[in-house]
Amino acid sequence: MNKKLKFTLAYLPVILVTITLFMISSCSKTDTTNTDNMVAIELALDAFVADLMINPPDSITISDRVHDYIVNQPDSFFGATVALLNTSGEAFYSPYWYHENGTLIEKDLADITYQIDDQDWLRIAIDQGDPFWTEPYFDAGGGDIWMQTYSVPVYIDGNIEAVATTDMKYAN
Repeated sequence: MNKKLKFTLAYLPVILVTITLFMISSCSKTDTTNTDNMVAIELALDAFVADLMINPPDSITISDRVHDYIVNQPDSFFGATVALLNTSGEAFYSPYWYHENGTLIEKDLADITYQIDDQDWLRIAIDQGDPFWTEPYFDAGGGDIWMQTYSVPVYIDGNIEAVATTDMKYAN
C-alpha cells in the first residue's frame, strides 16, 4: 500500500468527525434549543403520566394537578392539560393551564367551541395509543399561538382514560 493511501486511511476518521462536528455546530441555536426543550418536555410529561397512572386523575383534582405540574416547569413549557375521557373516548373535561403575559391562565378545552375531539393532539394519541409530537400548528381557541404539543395517553387498567399534554411555542 502506498504512503498516500495509508495516510488517507489513517486520517479518514478524523476528517469525518471534523466534518460532522462542523455540520452540528452550523445548526441554528433555535434548533438546538427546540430539541433540548422537546427532551425536557418528554421527560417531565412522562413522569407526570406515570404519576397519573398510579394515582388516576378525576374531575375534582385534575385542574390542581395540571397547575402544579406546569408551575414547576421551566418557562419553555408553554401550557399543559389532561383531557379526561368518557367511555366513548371523547373528552369531557380538559383543564388547560398556560402562560400569558407573565401569569398562568386556565381554560377548559372541552368547551364546545374548541372542538377538542377533532384536535390532532388528542385524536392521534387515542387512535395510536402511543406518545407523539404534533407538527407545528396554530392553536386557535387554546393557547392562541403557534406551538407543538407532546401528547401521551394515560392508561388505567389497560384502557386510555385520559391524554396528558405539554405545549411549547413553535420557533420557526
